Amino acid sequence: MSSGSFPIPVYNQACLATDSTSTSPSFFLVGSSSPGSLEVNYVNNADATTVNRVATQNDQSAWSPNAAKLCYIYPFATTANPGLKIVQFGSGSTYIALAQTNNVISGADFFNMTGFPSSKLFGWSGRFQDYDMFTVVTNDTDSQTHKVGMWAAFRMNFRQDGPSLLTYDMVHQPVDTDDAMLVVGTYGSYSGNTSQGYTIVFDKSSRGQIFSATGNLLANLTNFVPTVALGIPTVVNMNGITLSPNAIPITMGSVAYILDKEANGTTAIYTLNPSASSTLARIYKTGDSLPFSNNMAAAALNNQLLTYSVNKTGANINTFDLTTKTWSGSGLIKVVDPNPKSSVPLGAIIGGAVGGLLVIALAVFLCIRCRRPRPRPSAEKTATGAELAPLSPEMTKINGSDQGLGHQQQQHVQYVPYDQGQVQYIQVQTPYGQAQGQGPVHYDQGYIPYNPAYERPSSFIPPPPQQQLTDNQSLNATYKNYQPIMEEAGGSPVASTVHSSSYVSPASYRDSAALQQGSPESTHIKPLRASVSQQAPQLIPAGYVAGFETRSPHAVPDSPIIH
Repeated sequence: MSSGSFPIPVYNQACLATDSTSTSPSFFLVGSSSPGSLEVNYVNNADATTVNRVATQNDQSAWSPNAAKLCYIYPFATTANPGLKIVQFGSGSTYIALAQTNNVISGADFFNMTGFPSSKLFGWSGRFQDYDMFTVVTNDTDSQTHKVGMWAAFRMNFRQDGPSLLTYDMVHQPVDTDDAMLVVGTYGSYSGNTSQGYTIVFDKSSRGQIFSATGNLLANLTNFVPTVALGIPTVVNMNGITLSPNAIPITMGSVAYILDKEANGTTAIYTLNPSASSTLARIYKTGDSLPFSNNMAAAALNNQLLTYSVNKTGANINTFDLTTKTWSGSGLIKVVDPNPKSSVPLGAIIGGAVGGLLVIALAVFLCIRCRRPRPRPSAEKTATGAELAPLSPEMTKINGSDQGLGHQQQQHVQYVPYDQGQVQYIQVQTPYGQAQGQGPVHYDQGYIPYNPAYERPSSFIPPPPQQQLTDNQSLNATYKNYQPIMEEAGGSPVASTVHSSSYVSPASYRDSAALQQGSPESTHIKPLRASVSQQAPQLIPAGYVAGFETRSPHAVPDSPIIH
């Protein structure tokens, strides 16, 4: 296909790369519209509705519309025709090509019996002169563990006189490749022959590790200089964030960004600056939201995040401004962002609603309870709480007596304080009662008849409040006697004297048993693999593989960059 202007193409799998030679918001969009085709498009800005196609290639054995791709621009390019590296992923479809804006694409080259399975396990951790450094996962078999999947260091070469290099000489390696879910890198300064950066690895349990990554330009096929050396890792503070397998890594110099899918289907943004902090933080947007797409392509563009996605209506190009925290572009939707900084938190709203319902329910319950009829007491009580015994004429009628006396008693009913729990009443027959012709007095549930006509003192003799111990009586010193607490007239509790009761306080039988303190649960930390693969780095020229480099990584020489 010839170069020219076209509407924004629709790609199932695409990659984005910003133009480092320009300060304008321009970028490259690369994809395959059909099997075997590779199309490189230049876009002036994110609001453009058309693209300029600058290079194409047709290779049925290499390019696939359904294979993931990543793109990188020649670092620190000084010409108007920068080189663009294109990497296609897949165990059987890993290819690398160098495209240029004058409709020239060199490649597609590949590694001998080696592939990059996933674009999510390809961390950009260094940039120095004509090279980019990466920490990657390959589909090679570890010669020691016989497991498929190995960590490797990849140095991508944009120069015309040197190959790209893939080596397996990492001392400190991340988690097992089977557990690795996402790799995102950052790059910083460089000096001499080394570049500095970081590699951040997240596993399938949403835990993270941060490694310092030092790239070296002196590494080659004949020495033992590591292409990328990882340091001792530190743990990422996930800050309550759980990443999903759909997460997309973005490298913006020394800061890493991650796009992930929200529960409502929109795009969440997280960030981590490993040179300043080990905490993964969320960026909360304002305004409309971007629907998340599993095949979304993303890159850093100046102070913005650039995305390319496809929906039922076509392709959408969007940018997220890191200063204003807003999305722009087509295909945005209105969704409330769960921002904890909002003035009315969702938890407070729910708590207030539940609390209001509880108050209403309590008020209804108390209202119903108050309207129920209360049972009438069987006997009145004095202010001190003692029961009052009403005098009844039927209880005090005399055998053969006239009704006048009974009527008189009914008119003078009085009450006698009576405490059943402390005072014992004994019926005593008095001569005075017999002289009046009365029979025995009948008691009913502790009620005591009282006749005001009789003024003789009651024959009731209460028991003494205390009995003194005799000489032959003694208390067993082994047990404590129960000592009740009584109240003085003022209301303050005072202890009474020791009684001769044999009641033993339950406190004397109490015993305390020391509980054995449990040992804390031990934490098992998986040791880092310190073994180094015995595979040596290898080079693969375009189109053939050196015979002595069987089952080892290789380097791909690139076509010269046309100026």
